[in-house]
Amino acid sequence: MPFGPMGWSPDPRAVAQLDASCASFASAGYKIADSGAGKVVLLHDYIRKVVGQDIIREQTIGDCVSQAYAGAVDCLACVEIGMKKDRERWGGAENASEWIYWGSRVQVGKGRLGAGDGSVGAWAAEFVRDYGTLIRTTYGSVDFRRYSGDRAKAWGMPRFEPPPGLLETARKYRVTTVSLVTTYEQVRDAICNGFPVVVCSNQGFTDTRDDDGFARASGIWGHAMLLYGVDDNARRPGVLCLNSWGRNWNSGPKRHDQADGSFWIDASVVNRMVGGRMPDSWALSNFAGYPRRTLYEMV
Repeated sequence: MPFGPMGWSPDPRAVAQLDASCASFASAGYKIADSGAGKVVLLHDYIRKVVGQDIIREQTIGDCVSQAYAGAVDCLACVEIGMKKDRERWGGAENASEWIYWGSRVQVGKGRLGAGDGSVGAWAAEFVRDYGTLIRTTYGSVDFRRYSGDRAKAWGMPRFEPPPGLLETARKYRVTTVSLVTTYEQVRDAICNGFPVVVCSNQGFTDTRDDDGFARASGIWGHAMLLYGVDDNARRPGVLCLNSWGRNWNSGPKRHDQADGSFWIDASVVNRMVGGRMPDSWALSNFAGYPRRTLYEMV
């Protein structure tokens, strides 16, 4: 089966700058350290509970970073709603990846990647934290209801300016905490506490799952994906990864009722992906979501 477009660009300086501006998981996550040991947590259950189905993305250009972050924000919102945290409601649609693509490349990245595709994970993490997100609906003349790779490419051009008012709207829907994760244990503990992780790395995989639902590490991908499940109780510990190449790019046996297009990754491989010389993987928490309105406010 064919592999899809990628688009992660490593930038250790951007990672270091963002990490210095927030609490790393090693320090901020000390209260939940080892809380995921021996546990099985599947965040896709919350997505299905709140939305009614899996959210499967299929990118057409090298905008994987924004696709993964949009998916992570959706996941985080569903977890908080499903856990009845605060008094939130589902916004009615998934997050618009094109908005995060523009924000990461232009608003934060200042157009430094030029006209080519791709983005930096730290730029997207900073954007959803400081500037916020938009769901797939219409905003004046902007119609985000359907994903458009052409729009993502156009909006990702250096010096592109979105229509007025979008930044003001997006700031209502920020992820208030992002934390760099650099070990399997940190990823495990984050997911077990309801915090999805976006992994950016050069590690590739086969397009076939084995009998345990795992894909074998193979090849080089400059790619970003969503980590949103963990099984630390099996003979083969690992995390569940959702790609953004649609539901049919891979095949093979499944377990834990995983979504189409997803695969499990061995713990040792996760360590290589999030650590190493170019770490750029972030756990997201505390979404300033879609507040529940009273009956009076909806009249």
